Amino acid sequence: MLRSRVERRSIQLTLADSDPTVADALARLEREHPELAGELLEDGRIVTTVTVLRNGRLVDRDAPETVPLEAGDELSLTPPITGG
Repeated sequence: MLRSRVERRSIQLTLADSDPTVADALARLEREHPELAGELLEDGRIVTTVTVLRNGRLVDRDAPETVPLEAGDELSLTPPITGG
């Protein structure tokens, strides 16, 4: 769903913040790609229609501002992970 909106499989970001977080990266994606506005973050939380993985590990949707990013990190945005 998100891929079709930006018409790309991946996007590379360079974050100038001194201590960037997942929340910073998602907010920047929404700013740089207006078609994603409101599709990633709502009130500082990751929306329920998106699952975010940092280097393959699930990011807490309630606290993306607490997950630091380092050079070379990869964020994957996928549909929600469900199951039992």
